[in-house]
Amino acid sequence: MLRGRTTGEGRAATLAARLSAAAAIGWFAVGLVAHVGTPAADRVSLFASPEPVVGPAMAVVGAVLLGRVPGHRVLQLMTFIGCSACLYAGSLGLAVYGFTGSDDPALVFRIAAWLTLWTWVPSFVSFVTLLPLIFPDGRLLSRRWRPVAMTAVALIATMALVTAFTDVQPEGDQPANPIAIAVPEPFLDALQTVLDPVVPALALLGLASLVLRFRRADPQGRRQIAWVGYALAVAILASFVAPAPLNVVATVAVPVAIGIAVVRYRLFGIDVVLNRTLVGTALLACSALVYVAVVGWLGGLAGAPNSVIGFIGAVAVAAVFHPLYVRIQRAVDRLLHGYRGDPYRVVGRVTEVLRDAASPRQALARAVATIAADLKLPAVTVQVERPDAPPVVESVGEPGLAVHAFPLRWHDDVVGTVHVAHRAGTDGLGPLDSSLLTDLAAQLAAVGFALRLATDLERSRDRLVTAREEERRRIRRDLHDGLGPQLASAVMALDVANRALGRDPERAAPLVTTARDQLQEAVGDVRRIVHGLRPPALDDLGLLGALQVTGPGLLPQDDGAPRIRIEGSGSLDGLPAAVEVAAFRITQEAMTNAVRHAGAEHITVRLAGRPGAVCIDVADDGRGCPEGAPAGMGLQSMRDRAAELGGTCAIIPEAGGGTRVSAVLPWGGNP
Repeated sequence: MLRGRTTGEGRAATLAARLSAAAAIGWFAVGLVAHVGTPAADRVSLFASPEPVVGPAMAVVGAVLLGRVPGHRVLQLMTFIGCSACLYAGSLGLAVYGFTGSDDPALVFRIAAWLTLWTWVPSFVSFVTLLPLIFPDGRLLSRRWRPVAMTAVALIATMALVTAFTDVQPEGDQPANPIAIAVPEPFLDALQTVLDPVVPALALLGLASLVLRFRRADPQGRRQIAWVGYALAVAILASFVAPAPLNVVATVAVPVAIGIAVVRYRLFGIDVVLNRTLVGTALLACSALVYVAVVGWLGGLAGAPNSVIGFIGAVAVAAVFHPLYVRIQRAVDRLLHGYRGDPYRVVGRVTEVLRDAASPRQALARAVATIAADLKLPAVTVQVERPDAPPVVESVGEPGLAVHAFPLRWHDDVVGTVHVAHRAGTDGLGPLDSSLLTDLAAQLAAVGFALRLATDLERSRDRLVTAREEERRRIRRDLHDGLGPQLASAVMALDVANRALGRDPERAAPLVTTARDQLQEAVGDVRRIVHGLRPPALDDLGLLGALQVTGPGLLPQDDGAPRIRIEGSGSLDGLPAAVEVAAFRITQEAMTNAVRHAGAEHITVRLAGRPGAVCIDVADDGRGCPEGAPAGMGLQSMRDRAAELGGTCAIIPEAGGGTRVSAVLPWGGNP
């Protein structure tokens, strides 16, 4: 968005520009009337040059927009160009009218003839040299361009003075200059020879400046420059090489492009003015249409007095005025701000998108696109943070423009952030925008939390698959390296004993004994493997009994061993096998850590069976975990076992010393 000065000097300049524009347009209107009053045979082709069209357009646009951006140099220059073009066009119409049929017209017509000699200079030369140099922010691209701008200003002043006070006739058909100063003709020819190539050279430099400015601008600035810059380039080139009709069309494209840039990309930041202008224009047009329709219909009825018809037409306009205003204002608001004024519609659309999406990621992408489209926001970006994983980012538009942040809060946790860009031509987001985006962020927070859960589920599934494969590999290794050779050796010993039975029975006895010992070792290995898969004590004694039996076995055989107390409450029977094994392993690992690493004197284990969950609490009075110490394999194993079941496992240092392991393992489909 572009800003101008807001000082008293800027306001005074704005007032002067508006008065000048009003006077110049009035002068042009008088000249246009004079042109129409001139006999057709004596008229000049007033509209063969772009001044009669571009002059009023640029004067009005510049003067009106200066009220929004006081002191903006581009708008001031546009007003200056428009006033100069209006002076030239109006003077041409007056001069032709005054000199038609008279060699000595009134003073006003002689002044008009003199103005036609030089007023085209500031409008044309400023248009092709200065305007591209300072568009769109009113400043030069850098200090290096100052000599170019100063040369352009000097050129405008020199050409205006020469054409105003000498007999130079660039166009060849102007009246003689009544106040010409005698200047040697060779000097004027030499001066014209020097100045003629300077204008196109400065015009090319201005276009080069515009191209560089476009390349360095941000995306919003590029959109603003593109429309007007392209039209300016075409108009400048056409003014030198194109025939008159094409030159007029190309030059008229500049104010049209400014209008497009203002409406579509909020050039010069006239959002409020544009809103009111569109509403007022549409309301006036509709009211006039209603009045004309009613009056025309009633006028066709016989015997209806004109006063009555006019009164009824006014009543009809009054009756439809407020409904028309409400509907037009709503339509304009939607054009400029989307559905900001109808928050329930936006929330409903986002809810529908979230409901119909096939996955959380797709829901997030579609919701971002819906928010950007319904609120007419240039850029919307949503970022969901995931622990131990890259964040999920979905965006529409240029992410660099999104500077307003709204947190995605899910209960007491911030799962991500939605960033939005304010609309072009505005300073920021309005209260309605902020309130609506806060509500939408609350909806997106649920999607962000679902993304986190999906990530955790995928990670747990990967860990589960990995653990399963590792367990299979371990069992295969144990069977292949331990049990397999033992059984093969026993079979070989029995074969040898079998052959020795007939010839040497005494030799067969020790072979059978060896085979028996090997089979006993194999049985022990099988029991060890089975115990690793699921401790048999769980089937025989249950969870609490298995822990009470195996817990003291962790203690060293000396008098300084810690005391272990294992308690249970609630129902711990009938637990799913996976929950029972996880509870046993987590509790056993917590007790092992307290015995081996914490130097605890007392260890208390409490298991509580609740509806749908098993709660584990293991507390010791040992040294505790050092702050910042990395988690070892045992601690990570406990967390992983709990996560596989959708539960939690926390290792908490106690305030008075020691450590508490607290785990919750859900079952039966409960969260």
